[in-house]
Amino acid sequence: MTHSTILHWPARGRIVGVLLALLLVTLALSACGGQASQPTPTPTKTLQPTFTPTSAAVAMATQTADAAATEAARATATPTDTPTPSDTPVPTDTPVSPTDTPEPPTATPQPLIITPTQPPAPTQPPAPTAPPAPTAPPASNDAAECAALGGDGCKFRLRGGPTMTNSSGELKLALAFIHSGRNEAQGSYFIWLEKEGVGKLPVPDSVRSWTGDMRAGPSGLYNYEHKLSLDALGGSVDGCYVIWVLDGNGERDSLNYRFCVSNGQGEVWMEFDQA
Repeated sequence: MTHSTILHWPARGRIVGVLLALLLVTLALSACGGQASQPTPTPTKTLQPTFTPTSAAVAMATQTADAAATEAARATATPTDTPTPSDTPVPTDTPVSPTDTPEPPTATPQPLIITPTQPPAPTQPPAPTAPPAPTAPPASNDAAECAALGGDGCKFRLRGGPTMTNSSGELKLALAFIHSGRNEAQGSYFIWLEKEGVGKLPVPDSVRSWTGDMRAGPSGLYNYEHKLSLDALGGSVDGCYVIWVLDGNGERDSLNYRFCVSNGQGEVWMEFDQA
């Protein structure tokens, strides 16, 4: 070691001491300032002497600088904020989609039990319906007509019948015109005949009663005979009829007389008496 080096060593030691003192002050101020603004610490570089210190002061200064640096690093460290626990969100009710209505359980099919049934009783044939009761004939002015003749008026009265017997497919009139007081047949008389629902039937004026001997029929003697076919009767013998006597001049000579035929009994016998 030269003499010049020995002379400058104390001066260098003082410079190092001053620098260390400034460093400590700076670190102290940085620590105080970090409490307010908390700046990002700038790492400092510890100056290392270019020479090897041998004195105890240099060792103590180095330890003090290290302790100050450690304290400054702790002070300038930015504390991490503890996250504030947030409120746990309340779960909302999840809408439940409507489910299909469950089908009711199907009943277990019962075994089919076939019960033998009684055979239906034979139906009885419908009872024959009675022929409709004959309706009343329309109002007639026969009595007035007879009274208008003057004298005794209409001379013939119905004394026998009407009597019906079987006659196939026609209406047969077997009529007797008599005078019982003299016990003789009366000639030249004929009839007016109507069927209800049909009207006047085609009885010709030329067919008249005869005098003399009378014929015997199933119901009695007669001296007038005439037959009418089904066509003239409207297709059937059955029905109700109205009859009266006409004299030789074609004038009324009796009241109206009504009779009904049924079940094909188409032969009609009637006896008109003039006495």
